[in-house]
Amino acid sequence: MENKGLFFTKLSSISTVSTVFALWLAVYFSNEVEDALGYILILSVGILHGANDLKLIQKISRKEKVLSFKSILGSYILGVLLTALSFFVFPSVALLLFVGLSAYHFGEQHWVGKLNPSGQLNKLFYLLYGLVIFNLLFFLNAIDTAEVIFDLTGFMLEDYIFKYMLVFCILLLIIIGVYSYFNEETSVQLGEELFLLGLFFIIFKMASLIWAFSIYFIFWHSLPSLINQIQVLYGQYSTNNVKRYVKSSFLYWCLAIIGLGLTLYIFRSNQSVFISLFFAFLAAITVPHVFVMYKVLK
Repeated sequence: MENKGLFFTKLSSISTVSTVFALWLAVYFSNEVEDALGYILILSVGILHGANDLKLIQKISRKEKVLSFKSILGSYILGVLLTALSFFVFPSVALLLFVGLSAYHFGEQHWVGKLNPSGQLNKLFYLLYGLVIFNLLFFLNAIDTAEVIFDLTGFMLEDYIFKYMLVFCILLLIIIGVYSYFNEETSVQLGEELFLLGLFFIIFKMASLIWAFSIYFIFWHSLPSLINQIQVLYGQYSTNNVKRYVKSSFLYWCLAIIGLGLTLYIFRSNQSVFISLFFAFLAAITVPHVFVMYKVLK
C-alpha cells in the first residue's frame, strides 16, 4: 500500500508539472492553437483511456459470473448508439445527462481511494465534486460555453446561471465534506486538494474552453484512469503492460478516430452540426465507459 501511495503521489506531481507547462502554452499561444492541441489530446489519450472497455467488461463478467460477454457487449453497443442518437432527438436532456454522468465519473476517479468505501454520501460527493469542476470551467469561460450550449440545444444561457450553479455545488460539497471528515469517512490532505482547485481555477481562467477542459481531462482523469485499468487487466503497472494495453485497444481507437474524422470532414462547413457531432461522439463513448469504470472501481 505504501508503494502504491508513493506511485500515485509521483503521478500527481507529474500531472501538476504537465498542467503548469500547459498553462505556459496558454499564455504564449492563440486560442486556435490551444484548441488544436486540446483536440489532439482528447482524440489520442482521451479516447485511448476508454478504448479497452470491452476487455474490462469481459474480465468483470468472468469474475462476477453474471451476464454473458455477448449480452454485455450487445448492451454496450446499444448504449453507444442510443447515446449518440439522443443528441439529435433530445439534445437538451442528452447534454444534461452527459454532464451529470461525466461529473460523477470525474469525481469518482479522483476520490475513490480517498473516501471510506462504506461512506453513505460517497456517490453524492463524487457527483458534486465533478459538478464543481465543470461549473468552474463553465463560469470562467461563460461566453464560449453559452455558445456551445446554444449550438447544441438552441437555448442561450445567461452568465449568472453558471455562477449560481457553481456556488450551490461548492456549498453542498463543503457540507458533505465536513460531515465526512468528522465521521472519519475521508483521509485527505486538505491543503493539497485546495491547491489543486486553485490550480484548476488559474488554468480555466487563462486557457480557452477546449484547452482548459483537455488539460483536466487528460492529466487529472485519463492518465490516472489508464493506470487503474492497466492494474486491473494485467495485475500491475509497468512499461510492458502499457504496451499490452495500447496494443489491445489500438483497433478500437483507430476505428473511432477514422469514423469521427470522416463524419466531421463531411460536415466541416456547418459549425453547429460539427459541434453537435463532436459532442455526440464524445458522449457516445463516455456514457458506456462511465458504467464500465463504475464496476471496475467498485
